[in-house]
Amino acid sequence: MKEPQSVQNLIKPLESKLATPSATYTTQTGDQAESGYGGARDSGPSEAEQQTRVLVNMLFARFKAIYTHKFASAYSNPDEVKLAKREWAIALKGFQEPLLAYAVERTKETYAWPPTISEFLKLINTAYKAYGLIDPRSAYKEACACRVDPLTFRWSHPAVYFAGADTGWYKLKSEEERVTWPLFEQAYLKIIDRVIAGERLSVPKVVMIEDKHTLDITTLAQQIAEQMEMTEEAVAPLLYYTQKTPGSGIRQRYRELSQAKLTKLGFHGRLPN
Repeated sequence: MKEPQSVQNLIKPLESKLATPSATYTTQTGDQAESGYGGARDSGPSEAEQQTRVLVNMLFARFKAIYTHKFASAYSNPDEVKLAKREWAIALKGFQEPLLAYAVERTKETYAWPPTISEFLKLINTAYKAYGLIDPRSAYKEACACRVDPLTFRWSHPAVYFAGADTGWYKLKSEEERVTWPLFEQAYLKIIDRVIAGERLSVPKVVMIEDKHTLDITTLAQQIAEQMEMTEEAVAPLLYYTQKTPGSGIRQRYRELSQAKLTKLGFHGRLPN
């Protein structure tokens, strides 16, 4: 869903403002070995980490221009600035420039003094709403709650569905949060970039396969193969579950595995029980 025109008109000039480095305020976020981003001393920061550092430097330049002497009072010496930038870089890792630019504009309207990290993160959440999105953590909880039958759920935004699909619905059902949350967050942030860029997303419609007890594996494989433009030989192994006892737990488990694999391949139908 593309953001409202008023929001578009606001963000476009802000992006160029945020992307303009300050000639008078270029203190770095900290030495590579000390910052915790570079890892070993002989290896440089990743592209994402370097991008975050650049955005934090630009953000502080904006804060200095907005709050003038109040900013100087809050960050009175270079060591304080270096430590503060490290913390901001950790907190803002993964956020893209348009969201930060929107939050900066809201900062000017909301706070008389430079905001804390917590206050700024709350303003970023309002930026998500401007695009019709929810924050990553709320999106993760929604995906986990609706992972059993995702195509029939009414999602808050299609971006949540696609992030869940990229993570893997079976993985969301079977793996621990420490495994699935980082994968989902990464996928969701990438999809947010697409939404901000103006891409319109829509959840695929369910195409039901006629569920008859007399439906044999050959007919079922033929139907799926036609929809997927695959050979029946490639589809047949995924229908092994039909050879198990109807209603049994093992049949259901094999069916879920097959459904997950077909969905990952782009199949939008539902396998019969």
